[in-house]
Amino acid sequence: MAGYREGPYHYRIAQYLNTHPGDLQEFVETANSLDDFAKVFDMLKPRVRALAVKFASRIITKTAKQIADTGYRSGKLKIVKGFPETGEIDLDRSLEYFMDEPERGILDNLATYNRLREKSAFVIMIDHSYSMRGLKIVLAAITAATIAYHFKTDFSVLAFSNKVKVLKAINHMTGPEKVVEQLFDLKLQGDTNVRLALEEGLKQVSDFAEKKGLILTDGSWNTGGNPLDMAAKYDKLNVIGFPPANPDKVKLLSNRGKGEFAFVETEKQIANAIIKCLN
Repeated sequence: MAGYREGPYHYRIAQYLNTHPGDLQEFVETANSLDDFAKVFDMLKPRVRALAVKFASRIITKTAKQIADTGYRSGKLKIVKGFPETGEIDLDRSLEYFMDEPERGILDNLATYNRLREKSAFVIMIDHSYSMRGLKIVLAAITAATIAYHFKTDFSVLAFSNKVKVLKAINHMTGPEKVVEQLFDLKLQGDTNVRLALEEGLKQVSDFAEKKGLILTDGSWNTGGNPLDMAAKYDKLNVIGFPPANPDKVKLLSNRGKGEFAFVETEKQIANAIIKCLN
């Protein structure tokens, strides 16, 4: 593997891997190699690229699962009466209940914090205009896979430029690995029509009481009109921006959508950005 470490770095890596596909797995699984993978991806031959995506998908979905398992728990904490299988007992409130209704006994008067799942749906909208290449598409793949692990069913994945492509419809069963593969199969092209993406996103979650979304983009909208009124129709719209986007402009989407905003410039920043947007 030492051969591809010489010369114009990423060009030489791609040339080496195109002629030595047997070294792909070692290359992709090397620590901190996702950035290198992103930079050589477009220079690989189709057959070698497909194999590289297969190995990279394993790393990406493993990273995504670690982020999804970081302790974030959805749903609001509510106090319920009684003794459910899970939950934390509030002793002061339990004593108040017992004093009010001692005939119910101790167990039925226990006050317990329980996390109740909300009937909400989530749509992730990923910019795949021409500028979303390199590490940004890898970070988008990590984000999409994390959403897939976290929500499991009630989520949708859209890719957009001047058109919108549905990668995972809200009522379809598609696993994290498949979502990642579809992202890497996309041809980066076109302008950035954020308004159209938000419209299609709302259609995906229209049957749910609470509509949440996350948009990933590296640029401001440049076609389709101003999307801010559409952003306001979400119960919560989060935004993860990448360079060269103007942070102040893309943050307007999360402001109108009552959501969170994160600007990500390195691979190390993506985990905190995702967790911030899921909370």
